[in-house]
Amino acid sequence: LHHADDSFLVLTTDGINFMVNSQEICDFVNQCHDPNEAAHAVTEQAIQYGTEDNSTAVVVPFGAWGKYKNSEINFSFSRSFASSGRWA
Repeated sequence: LHHADDSFLVLTTDGINFMVNSQEICDFVNQCHDPNEAAHAVTEQAIQYGTEDNSTAVVVPFGAWGKYKNSEINFSFSRSFASSGRWA
């Protein structure tokens, strides 16, 4: 852990991890102003993507919080798979 280089740690339940990939979680968190907003954004995205499991996120800020900003959202294979007609 290097506080000058590391921005945050995100702990999530499987209800989030199945619907949102790690890069998407980082992108959502990087767009937020504080850890509470970030945790809320991550859980809300999982709900919007259709999770049916519990969705809990804890965001722990480190020294480089806010240093890296990214507005690009990447594609999530797991979300696409879950929303297809083949998943029951």
